[in-house]
Amino acid sequence: MDLHAAKVLDFGRVLSLLAGETATPMGGQRVLDITKESSYERGLELLDELDAFTLLVASLGEPPLSGFVDIEDALGRSATQGACLDIESLLDVSSTVSGCARLIEYLEDAALEGSPIGAYIKGHTPLYPLEELFLRTFGPRGEVLDTASPELKAIRDELKELRGKVMRVLKRILGNTEYEHVVQEDFITLRSNRYVVPLKTDFRGYLSGIVHDHSNTGQTVFVEPMEVVEINNRVGEAKEEESAEVRRILMALTAKLGGYTNTIKAQINVAAQIDLLSAKLKLAKRVRGVRPELVREPVLEIKDARHPFLDIRENLEVVPISILFEEDTKLLLVTGANAGGKTVALKTAGLLTMMAHAGFFIPAAEGSVVGWFPEVLADIGDEQDIERDLSTFSAHMARMKEIFDLTCEGTLVLLDELGTGTDPAQGVALSVAILEELKSVGARVLATTHLDGLKSYAYSSGEAKNAAVSFDPKTGTPRYKLLYGQAGSSNAIEVARKMGLPEGVLLRAASLTGEEGDGTAVILRDLERARDESRQAREESERLNEKLRQALKKRQDELEEARAERRKARAEARREAMSMVREMRKGFKSAIDSFKESKLSRQETQKRIEELAGRVKERFPKPPQPEGKTLDLSAVKVGAKVRVASLGKDGVVESEPSGGKVRVLAGGIKLTVPLSELSKPGGTNEGPKKKRRAPIASVRVDAERGSPDIVLIGRSVDEALTELERAVDKAIVSGIYKFRVVHGRGTGALREAVRETIARTSNLKRVEDESGDDAVTWIEVI
Repeated sequence: MDLHAAKVLDFGRVLSLLAGETATPMGGQRVLDITKESSYERGLELLDELDAFTLLVASLGEPPLSGFVDIEDALGRSATQGACLDIESLLDVSSTVSGCARLIEYLEDAALEGSPIGAYIKGHTPLYPLEELFLRTFGPRGEVLDTASPELKAIRDELKELRGKVMRVLKRILGNTEYEHVVQEDFITLRSNRYVVPLKTDFRGYLSGIVHDHSNTGQTVFVEPMEVVEINNRVGEAKEEESAEVRRILMALTAKLGGYTNTIKAQINVAAQIDLLSAKLKLAKRVRGVRPELVREPVLEIKDARHPFLDIRENLEVVPISILFEEDTKLLLVTGANAGGKTVALKTAGLLTMMAHAGFFIPAAEGSVVGWFPEVLADIGDEQDIERDLSTFSAHMARMKEIFDLTCEGTLVLLDELGTGTDPAQGVALSVAILEELKSVGARVLATTHLDGLKSYAYSSGEAKNAAVSFDPKTGTPRYKLLYGQAGSSNAIEVARKMGLPEGVLLRAASLTGEEGDGTAVILRDLERARDESRQAREESERLNEKLRQALKKRQDELEEARAERRKARAEARREAMSMVREMRKGFKSAIDSFKESKLSRQETQKRIEELAGRVKERFPKPPQPEGKTLDLSAVKVGAKVRVASLGKDGVVESEPSGGKVRVLAGGIKLTVPLSELSKPGGTNEGPKKKRRAPIASVRVDAERGSPDIVLIGRSVDEALTELERAVDKAIVSGIYKFRVVHGRGTGALREAVRETIARTSNLKRVEDESGDDAVTWIEVI
């Protein structure tokens, strides 16, 4: 990466932003290596990694990156024979080792999730033994714990005992009334690491001891009574032993650490990579970045690009700009008004290209494409060099010399204000020669200029294109958009007016332009005005089309809402119907069970069933019947033939109408139905169609007897008895109380099982068959 281009395109500022998002010293250091990345394949890898990391964070949350410290120096010293790291350095190592362990655990979860980021921990495991050793050695405040070694604990236990002994002796002395007149204050303190008591200066003659210190006033002396001298001596020795043991522990820990140095460095490297990815993701969120499509061809198709440093500024509305640099284009010349956004467009194109090459998500719209350019070079801004005694023009030419030396096939060259700083005619000639040279070596050039001669060159060259920054001639303000295939006017007078120059000066400039200007500027202004009128017409057309689209969408939404309401109503009706069905089933079962247990008579059971059926009809009335063979109700008499709509069958009336109902025998089934369900026999009412399903038991109705046959032939005993019970329940609900069970002869086992079941059931009785056929059994409900 060319460092000069990185500087003038603000890539260095992007790296500073990135470093600010890192959480570890190693991650911050890794940012400096980004400028070294340089290949299409590596660029793709970096984007893939950031893509995978984005998904991982969405699934597992942010990686743990706390506790990491720069321990490179400590690790280097630990590898030296006989080295002893200080406590602070070892605590830094301990914190980093624990941080690595937590991060590896996170990446193990990532591997289980199938994330490519999980591959970072290949060959790595948390250093739990070393982590536990640190935990046994150091406390939360960095102190060496008694658990660091048995010897240290023994020494400290002895110290505790010795101190307790000293304190007891000194407290006894202070509390002795014999010495109260020489005791200055009632407390014990330390002087020269020995326990002493404060006495008055005339203590001698009353208490023997060694004076270790005096107060500032000279009224108090700090005395070590002779009684504790030996104990204090032993305390001092024990403290030296403690210090020696602590040093031995630190040396042993340093030596242990030396064996883990390479492993820890490798894990820190993983942490740095993860931290860099985390920082890139945070920056991407900050600038609302998306992954660009990185392709080998030297092209740019960046949709709605935004310069990141404009995008992150508060209270600034950024107008996005789309940058299109096609493969067959070798020069894109951007022209138009001063302060119209030409340089920003140039810098945005270069900066976002560099960011994409380095594996960043870019502030642009989805679907943006960035081609691979082996190098990005730039000459942007006023590069006047006072130290080298170079004018602005000379500085530009010096930079062009460097660009010529570095340019190769596919290089992206960004040139701002090409041809300025010298005579316009010579500037145009020199600029054309520069562009031709760059094209000849295969470079792709994106340049800005105000020179009309260069605009004409771009129109006439087959490999060059013009692009104008849009300018509103009515308001005198730029629109910050690129219009491809068009050249723009500088609009210098309008820009000057906006900056507050005197109107007289502006009018004089306008008159001079008319007198001395060539026709190119006039043509460009006329084109600008025509483009503006065309744009306004197009925008009005788009506005009307949008209004029409919204009206159509509103109508479609209303239709969809109506359909949704109908679906909702149907679903509610289905739920209500199912609820009623469940309730009816429960009622029917209760009535039948009560009948079986002889709690209800036949008539009571029939009445309850009819009541339940009536509730169903009330809740779900039949739809109006089609006009057809209507029935004169006066014709409903005993013996009359009628059509029963609910059954879809003809039947015979068996009772006179009562309460709007009548008993009918239809299809071998006796039932009471409302008069409204009757019509002339042979009517068009077919009754409800039922879905076919596997029979529970085979039930046939004998038309002559009006009684059903329950056929159990071919069933096992268990199957037959279960089906017999269900078939009997079904027949009772239909108002049939006498049945013929066809079980066949066979071994006689099925016949005996049926008859034993009848004998055990209280509301059933067996009826003798006059025919004497033992292949059937007659049942009657009692």
